[in-house]
Order: sequence, then structure tokens, then C-alpha cells
Amino acid sequence: MKPMDLGKTFRLAALALAVVLAPAILAAMDPAEMIKGQHWNKWTERDKLVYIRGLTNWADFITEAQVQGTRSSEYCMSKAFVDELKSKTLGQIVAEVDAYYMENPGKMNTSVVEVLIRRCTTACPPEAGVKEGKK
Repeated sequence: MKPMDLGKTFRLAALALAVVLAPAILAAMDPAEMIKGQHWNKWTERDKLVYIRGLTNWADFITEAQVQGTRSSEYCMSKAFVDELKSKTLGQIVAEVDAYYMENPGKMNTSVVEVLIRRCTTACPPEAGVKEGKK
């Protein structure tokens, strides 16, 4: 092949790859969906543990990042989240979220994050008319 042909071949291959990957990239750009009871109740125990682990890692990261920079309301919330959840195992947290949705079947539109903040921490008061779990 001539050098010019190699350049055309490379561009054609890059274009083909872009066309093949475009649907996956566009799908990844869909807006994130808030995880609620409808999702939670369909997940396996492992899925729940992974989700809770991700949230606690996020909170740890935000807390540490804010310590090194300016503090914000995000710091306040993540600090409360970290401080109060660090004494619980992931399994205990999952059990509390499970219990919330079992005790409040009419609250399936409540996000898992809200359940965690209201039920597993004292950062926000529990909702009126909702059965409270142990803290």
C-alpha cells in the first residue's frame, strides 16, 4: 500500500468504528434515572450492596475533596452521611432500605438516597406518616 492509501484506510476504519460505537455512546448519554423502590425491589442482594457501596464511596470522596477545598452544602450532607453510616455494615444499610420499602409499599417512588438520608441518618427528619426504622 502507498502511504496515502494507508491514511485513507485509517480514516475509513475510524469512521466505521465511530458508526459502530455511536449507539452505545448515545445510550450512555441518556439522563440518569433516580433509583427508587421500584428498582430496588427488583435487584439482587449483590446489586443492592454494590449500589450502597458506590454511594458511600461517593460520600467519602466528596467529604475528602471538600476538606481540601472550600466547604459547601454538599460537604455538609456527605459528611453527615459518612459519619453516621460508617458504624454500619453495607448489609445493615441494605436491610434498613429493604425494611423501609416493605413497611411503606405506597412509597415506591421515594428514592433510595432519600430513604438513606431519612432512615439511616439523623441528617433529615423522617417523613410524616412513615414507619421509622431503628437508628
